Amino acid sequence: MKRNPYFVLIALSIGLASAHAQSSMSAVWMQRNQLFGTARYNGSAGALAALGGDGTSSIENPALMNSSSFGGMELSGHFRSDRADLRSQGAGIGQAYLAGAWRVDSKTRFSLGLALQQQGWFPNYWIQSETNPQESAVSSWISQSNGLSPDQLLSSGLYDAYAAYMGYLINVGAGNQYSADAEGLPSYRQQRFVREYSSSSWSIPMAIKTSKISVGMRIERRNGRAQERFLMTESGFSPIGLTKAYEKTVVDSSNWSLWSLRLGVAFQATEHLRISAAIQPATTAEVDWEYRNRVRPEANDPEVALTPFELFDKQKFSYQLPVQMQLGVARTFGTKAALTGVWIYHGAVNALISSPLSYYDIGRAMADELLAHQQFRLGVEYRLSEAWTARSGFQWSGPGTVFSDHSAQRMLGLGLGYQDLEYAVDLAYNLVQSNGSIKPPGGGGDWLLPTLHQRITGTYRLRF
Repeated sequence: MKRNPYFVLIALSIGLASAHAQSSMSAVWMQRNQLFGTARYNGSAGALAALGGDGTSSIENPALMNSSSFGGMELSGHFRSDRADLRSQGAGIGQAYLAGAWRVDSKTRFSLGLALQQQGWFPNYWIQSETNPQESAVSSWISQSNGLSPDQLLSSGLYDAYAAYMGYLINVGAGNQYSADAEGLPSYRQQRFVREYSSSSWSIPMAIKTSKISVGMRIERRNGRAQERFLMTESGFSPIGLTKAYEKTVVDSSNWSLWSLRLGVAFQATEHLRISAAIQPATTAEVDWEYRNRVRPEANDPEVALTPFELFDKQKFSYQLPVQMQLGVARTFGTKAALTGVWIYHGAVNALISSPLSYYDIGRAMADELLAHQQFRLGVEYRLSEAWTARSGFQWSGPGTVFSDHSAQRMLGLGLGYQDLEYAVDLAYNLVQSNGSIKPPGGGGDWLLPTLHQRITGTYRLRF
């Protein structure tokens, strides 16, 4: 036959042309704060980061860790439900936090903390199934390929078309004109897609506070993973062709790690007004990137064995991540209530990839896909009684890329807390809505990918 009869594993020496969308989205996840934290923080959709008083606020703006005069510990657990076309559920420890506070003199206090945060977004598969579709992905790969040799397909980054050639879906003839090995239209097609993200971080916040001003610093080490998987099956092609059916799998994943430094300041402008700000300078993430494009064909003739084919690439990159700025305003109404707002700005970079330099031009193209974007949070905390407190908040996050890729989000938070002299228990419910879309090779226009994340968080706080 025309192609290598063995399973083929090729290490690509070319770029990321087909993987920009996922790589750009993973860069947004790298630069953003952790989405969730303590139940108090979650109940306000993150808006109480302007007031302080819990571990997550201390991590976002270390100057606010001195908002209370005691040391203590916090442990937060959660139950989550992620819904796409299928549902995914799970539970875990979201955050553990330990802090101590010491008097320097009658007006100055020093605080030091240690925090572990774990995050995850795991929507299950989006699925499209069609009987007797009016078009096939094979025809689109023929259109992409005509006039180009197989080697030119590979060097041009047309990985899907090249894998279709090597996977016995299309054939090449005179003048680099392609025809179908999978003849006609399939009788059935199913497409599945999933996009997921997880991260964990260790951080050390510290702060010094006087009667009016507090300044702080946080050092963080974060590790994360982002992955997209696309699977497509087309079956029931014409029996006059070589190929009866095939399964296609594309996996694009990134594992990354970074160090970040965050500086914060908080100012008690009046008895009832607190203004805070934080800045995280630009930093670098070390990224291990993998790409797989696999085709498993099935022949019409049971005596013919068609060999699966896989393209594979693995690279190490250094990503440049932009500066992040945060501003918070908290207005208290005696000891009864607080109204808080937070604004966060994520900057842009000229080139995403800084190393190796041979990928610099691709890094500039990927940076063009990233957007400087903002996040707004508004929340309220109301004391129902001496012991009980209710909270609510809303968060809006703008898109971080030019793609419709779930980077734009809306969050609603509701919370309730009970506080005793030495301990407190908080509960929160969050609803996060985001939308995305992709253009699947099977055609049919944009495939909309709505998702809904629900989370219940419980936090136990102990003072000492």
